[in-house]
Amino acid sequence: MGGLSGSPTMLVNESQIRALIRLLADEDEKIVRTISGKLIDIGPSAVPLLQEAEIEQPEMADRFVSILEEIRGGDLEDELTQLAARPDGSMDLEQGAFLIARYAYPTLTVSSYARQLDEMAQEVQDRIGPRASGEETIKTLNRYLFTEQGFKGNTKNYYELENSYLNCVIDRRTGIPISLSTVYLLVGKRLGLPLYGIGMPGHFLVKYESDRYKVFVDCFNGGALLTEKNCQRFLTEAGYGVDEKYLQQSPVRAILSRMIKNLLAIYSKLDDPLKKARLTKFIEILGCDNREGGL
Repeated sequence: MGGLSGSPTMLVNESQIRALIRLLADEDEKIVRTISGKLIDIGPSAVPLLQEAEIEQPEMADRFVSILEEIRGGDLEDELTQLAARPDGSMDLEQGAFLIARYAYPTLTVSSYARQLDEMAQEVQDRIGPRASGEETIKTLNRYLFTEQGFKGNTKNYYELENSYLNCVIDRRTGIPISLSTVYLLVGKRLGLPLYGIGMPGHFLVKYESDRYKVFVDCFNGGALLTEKNCQRFLTEAGYGVDEKYLQQSPVRAILSRMIKNLLAIYSKLDDPLKKARLTKFIEILGCDNREGGL
């Protein structure tokens, strides 16, 4: 990377950053590109001043937005690269899902959402007796999340962006199959339950599987409990046919990739080239040959 010191981690003071921001007003596109590159190299320390300038100079908002996008997106790419380097078995769904959320909400306080998930799990734990069967446990968890807490599928505005960002799903108690299933999986993990995601084409489910009890949970439809035959019927009626791989466990890498692909489809419809390019890069970093349908 180029820059004032030839390093992507430059130490510059506030007045130097402000001077560079002023130069963005130049009419010469080559100069603007050079200055933009310097600010991107400076990185996170330039963000507050760029945000301030964005408010004060709305006529130059496009230039500020693209630089901010590069800084934030580049940092998240680095984080995602580290996450994706782990073996499938040790990849962290929670870390990945909140990383995706931070792309749209850069000031997100992830720890406060983790605490909310901790509290939900504790409340469910308090309701489950020490000798509860798998079936009783799932019914208790479902009653808590879908009746008491009111989590539900967003049938009215299915393609809203907020349905795909985990923080919004927790705040609004509404989402699409994969985001609601992620909440379910994260609460279930805290409870030590044998749960995993099932990335059927066209619809995402959760499966509980122990020696004594196996069931599929449809988090989009109020936690409806499904058998394997129910799932096969859905696949047949939706035109996918019956294939064992459709009901196999989805690795975390595939779940994250599918979440990003859902967002990519929405941003493509909104004609947002910056976000399309960044999300495409995220999918490449995950390196997942994911042919599952979305949502």
